[in-house]
Amino acid sequence: MSSGVFRSMTIAALMLGIPHAGLTADSTAANKSGDAAERSAVNSHPASHTPTQWNLGDLYASPAAWRAAYVKAGQQIDDLARFKDQLSQGPETLNRALDAINQVEKTAVRLNVYASLKADENLRDSAAQERRGKADRLMSHYSEATGYVRPELTGMDQSTLKQWASLPVLSVHQHFLHDVIREAPHTLSPQTESALAALGPVNGQSDTFSLLSSADIQWPKVVIDGKPRTIDQAGYTRWRGDGDRQVRKAVFKAFWSTYSQYQDTFGSLLSQTVLQHVIDARLHHYDSALAAAVSSDDIPVGVYHQLITSVNDNLDTLYRYLKLRKRMLGVDTLHYYDIYPPLVKSDKRFTIDQARSLLRTATRPLGAHYQQLLDKATDSPWTSVYPSPGKSPGAYMAGAAYDVHPYVLMNFNGDYESVSTYAHEWGHGLHTLLADEKQPYATSDYPIFTAEVASTTNEELLVDHMIAQATTDQAKLYYIGQALESLRGTFFRQAQFAEFELAIHQAAANGESLSGERLTRMYGAILDKYYGVKQGITAIDPRDNIEWAYVPHFYYNFYVYQYATSITAGHYFASRIEKGDTHASKAYLEALSAGGSKSGYQLLRNAGVDLQTAAPYQNLIDYMNQLMDQADSILDKTSNHS
Repeated sequence: MSSGVFRSMTIAALMLGIPHAGLTADSTAANKSGDAAERSAVNSHPASHTPTQWNLGDLYASPAAWRAAYVKAGQQIDDLARFKDQLSQGPETLNRALDAINQVEKTAVRLNVYASLKADENLRDSAAQERRGKADRLMSHYSEATGYVRPELTGMDQSTLKQWASLPVLSVHQHFLHDVIREAPHTLSPQTESALAALGPVNGQSDTFSLLSSADIQWPKVVIDGKPRTIDQAGYTRWRGDGDRQVRKAVFKAFWSTYSQYQDTFGSLLSQTVLQHVIDARLHHYDSALAAAVSSDDIPVGVYHQLITSVNDNLDTLYRYLKLRKRMLGVDTLHYYDIYPPLVKSDKRFTIDQARSLLRTATRPLGAHYQQLLDKATDSPWTSVYPSPGKSPGAYMAGAAYDVHPYVLMNFNGDYESVSTYAHEWGHGLHTLLADEKQPYATSDYPIFTAEVASTTNEELLVDHMIAQATTDQAKLYYIGQALESLRGTFFRQAQFAEFELAIHQAAANGESLSGERLTRMYGAILDKYYGVKQGITAIDPRDNIEWAYVPHFYYNFYVYQYATSITAGHYFASRIEKGDTHASKAYLEALSAGGSKSGYQLLRNAGVDLQTAAPYQNLIDYMNQLMDQADSILDKTSNHS
């Protein structure tokens, strides 16, 4: 439980579509703009044995049923005031209060899930959008109404609360109570916490960022294939990896030149967000904004610093990959606009039935029970598969409705990335099923720190299976390229973002001004380091340094590092599971089944991965080099035969 909304982070990330690494970590947000008609051009799909439409009737039978539950939930939230000033009366009273609060929260979350999913079916449905707004306000109402809980508990004698937490009557809430005790020095008065909770909807600049980047900018056009193409966020995502190098160059120039015109405005938005994080951390008596951000999930600050240290210690591996990319693309000088085209082209197409079959085969080493759950999930109408007019772009898993089951939204278009996204999202889905199966509601909600491990483990199991089963050198190179680009985008790129985020927060904490120009300069220095500009590895046009203004993650408060730690832990598990290590497989499934009963760091450490040490990062680096060894071997053989 976090202050106010106890399941807030998983709801935000796994239901509202925060971009995941399976989509290169920034394409989900980028795809939220652009021509919906072009995006939903798939008008017919192959006959499929896999259900391709989800059934939201498992949540609520109708919008009318949702409205009735909504009214009742509002009354139940108001009724929670009866527990105010009562929590310290005794362990039995505290248990009754926490049980009642959890029950109301569970209902509010379910209402929120239905409203969000229904809205994402058709973003042009105004009634559905209004319903989502009402659901968001209900969660804010709930957060405000329960703002007294932590302050009251921290106001108690902490030795008494610790003794209560060990009693059987409060066993379900033990982890939450230990969390309250740990966070007690950082919890303010009930009045202050309630006021801060009430300010939640207006604090943050991410909505303004989205409106500016998606709606208000006048986007340029570039002639591609003889047609003028709008280079907005969706156009940039689509054309930045084009096979024609001159197209890529023109797209980068048009897109980043346009962003540069708004440098001051984006700088103001991000600066305000960073300053808010710094002020909030000081108000709550944390040493830094980073310490405040990771404390909510009980993650040691050392994990963040170890990630950045390990990445900087291994930039030569990234440089090796960039040199390999240069070789495979056949260019004299690698430019930043050469980062996105695939190393090997593939016209192979997949049906959703094939995606389901490949996922089941790749995850078979996880055992019979995992397979049973996966079969049920992918045989049921729980996935919205194909794009359609008005449907939300991108992909996500919504697993917060405890008494129901997870739902997956995606926009399957038949390429390998769609297959990988299917594996990624149902990695989240199986995590939810395993946690809900073993945990009561109070401890079923797992942190993002472990959530992305489940998805990235599935992705690696899939791509390693595809590499192993490839029957030609070209096919093997294609899947090796997919794996390598995932490592660049999910490990190195997200660590690069994390390093920038840490730097700008430290600057704000030191009282330094963060203008748009300063942010561009700081980002450019880190970008140059990661891509080896001084070493002659990559050439980067100075206009590309405005890239920071494009990334929505920087408004999520030290969120992105978890992509890099997750793929690191995911590799640890996948590599051992593939080798038949039953101990690692058991430990992995136990970690997923543990839900939120411990902190994500503790769960992974108990399962064998200590992300505060260099070893797991080095293992991932070794895997990346092994992939490049395979690629070099194939290329050398091909070159010798030509």
